[in-house]
Amino acid sequence: MKLYYLPGTAAMAPHMALEEAGADYELVLVERDNGQVVDPPNYRELNPHDLVPTLVDGDLVLHEAAAVVMYLSDAYPDAALAPAPGTAARGHWYRWLTYLTNTVQPAQLNRLYPERYTTDAHGSEGVRRAGEAILEQMRAWIDGELGRNGPYLLGETFTSADLYLCMLTRWSRTLEPKWWDSPSLGSHYRRIVARPAVVRVYEQQGLEE
Repeated sequence: MKLYYLPGTAAMAPHMALEEAGADYELVLVERDNGQVVDPPNYRELNPHDLVPTLVDGDLVLHEAAAVVMYLSDAYPDAALAPAPGTAARGHWYRWLTYLTNTVQPAQLNRLYPERYTTDAHGSEGVRRAGEAILEQMRAWIDGELGRNGPYLLGETFTSADLYLCMLTRWSRTLEPKWWDSPSLGSHYRRIVARPAVVRVYEQQGLEE
């Protein structure tokens, strides 16, 4: 199994899931130049969008971070990264992962890379500000949900959705207020980054706050 990644990107959550699962895998660093992947040279054959992450598991080539996290959660059931299929908890796990990847992550990308989302040379600032405003609402809502129902997204049960939220909380470190400055989000982030598997990911990717 191979995980193609760039440090600190959307590959973080799949990398954390691999470590939590105790999987046998290889990390492959993707290198960019002026926004284009230059190494490995055939990367676009694996991921037509030239983005990370990509997981290769035998004949399976899978991209989209949330899809990789879901796949790994099912591939390693003993790691207990997801509730059992057919349960209400499983439904909430789907809901959280879908919300994080479909709603929160795009707002983060609007903020971090506003030039991607407008053809107006002067419009990127508006895109960035809109992303920040939406993220402020999301921060408050997620913090409230964790405060009422935590300490994890599914109450007392840790799942891979918590890894995804940890990744997005880290992406928010340049916002004011930072997401980890919120009471419940901060407690959640500190709890997740203290997990041995996540500590290893931060070390392997050379991540600092």
